Amino acid sequence: MPTDTERVIDTLRRSQGLDDDELARQSGIDLASVNRICRYLEILGRLRRAPGPAGKIINTLIDM
Repeated sequence: MPTDTERVIDTLRRSQGLDDDELARQSGIDLASVNRICRYLEILGRLRRAPGPAGKIINTLIDM
């Protein structure tokens, strides 16, 4: 069974970048957990969080 962090990463691998709301919906993880996971992955240098065209923060994996 994958961890929530693994589910977030797998969901982002299949996209060009998602905001927290869409990432929560697609991964099946609650919004607060998605936000916490994404902030942690950003600190680790695994993803970038930047404002998108609609003003929401978009999460994009960094190629490693």
